[in-house]
Amino acid sequence: MDTTQEPIEVIDAWQRWYQENRVVAQIDEPLVTKDSRERMHDTTNAFDSMAKETYITKAQEHFADTIAEFQYELSGKEIYKAFHAAAMDNMDCVKKEYNKAKQLVDMLRCNNVAP
Repeated sequence: MDTTQEPIEVIDAWQRWYQENRVVAQIDEPLVTKDSRERMHDTTNAFDSMAKETYITKAQEHFADTIAEFQYELSGKEIYKAFHAAAMDNMDCVKKEYNKAKQLVDMLRCNNVAP
């Protein structure tokens, strides 16, 4: 008898049993619905919220560093103006990139090539 298949069969049998018999943890709390219990185990957005918190913290640290770097050279109003100008520059750059991408997509949709 070929025994090389035997361990695979045992693993397959165990996996089938596990899939058929696994039990999700139950919480016996009054007024807690099954949906809310299932959402407690849902981690699909866990990384997104952790990443977002990390990015917020990093942005806050960068802003604090920038303010500290220029606090003696610029007034609060001047720092605000600089931040506003940087945001506007960023918006203009993104707008130009969007327009280039939109032009390409429009040409591809129409099978059209500009002269």
